[in-house]
Amino acid sequence: MTPDTKKKALEKLNAFIKKIGYPDKWKKYDDVEVSKNTYYANLKSANKHAYKEMMDKLGKNVDKSEWGMTPPTVNAYYNPSFNEIVFPAGILQFPFFDFSADDAINYGAIGAVIGHEMTHGFDDQGRQYDAVGNLKEWWTKADADKFKAKAGKVETFYNNFSLLDKQHVNGSLTLGENLADIGGLNIAYDAFKLTEQGKGDKKIDGFTPDQRFFLSFAQVWRIKTRDESMRVRLKTDPHSPEMFRVNGPVYNMEAFYKAFNIPATAKMYVAPANRLGVW
Repeated sequence: MTPDTKKKALEKLNAFIKKIGYPDKWKKYDDVEVSKNTYYANLKSANKHAYKEMMDKLGKNVDKSEWGMTPPTVNAYYNPSFNEIVFPAGILQFPFFDFSADDAINYGAIGAVIGHEMTHGFDDQGRQYDAVGNLKEWWTKADADKFKAKAGKVETFYNNFSLLDKQHVNGSLTLGENLADIGGLNIAYDAFKLTEQGKGDKKIDGFTPDQRFFLSFAQVWRIKTRDESMRVRLKTDPHSPEMFRVNGPVYNMEAFYKAFNIPATAKMYVAPANRLGVW
């Protein structure tokens, strides 16, 4: 980024609204009737409440304190029109976060999630919104062109990943999430290296701090998906399959290769000249 674009990027970063754990204002469901014997009636009552809640917003100012997820949800999000990052209580637990765990574990897990949502503010879609959430071009044309060129390389890189009977990842569909995964892990790693553990080399359970960081990142994405479901996801999900959400970012980080002493002869080794760097 040139100085002008970088200045506006920092302004946007510093303007992030941060929502953590649960909302300040709790919703009321006094008008919702629930009975263990009336499933359909329960749905009707809940839908009636949701419709009324939606209609009550007409003619009123946007409530930026409202959450798009419930507190128990194991997920997180970035909302470009609010310029906010949101982390419900549900994701602030193991394996994403453990208060008693060492920094390497937490920075590799929830740290990467936090960095992921931050990066969404500057991915191919989020970057189109300014610091107050307006759809506005704040990049210089030269910087925007450079970004698009680098993002195109990310798209091509992920297009080469395949599963099942050579079903390929859609690099265009998943571009925003891939950019956020790459940026998020790098942010988390840089932050980790500022900690006492990150600066040291003391092993725990036989693993160095950096190794524990990357192993923690991989651990949060462990999953088993049926082939039929994965075929649908490859066509419709804006997220890459979990193994590529892990491998894509680490293949492009020199720190990963150093942490595990991976030689240039390794099958999945990516030469420095071919590694992805966007911002």
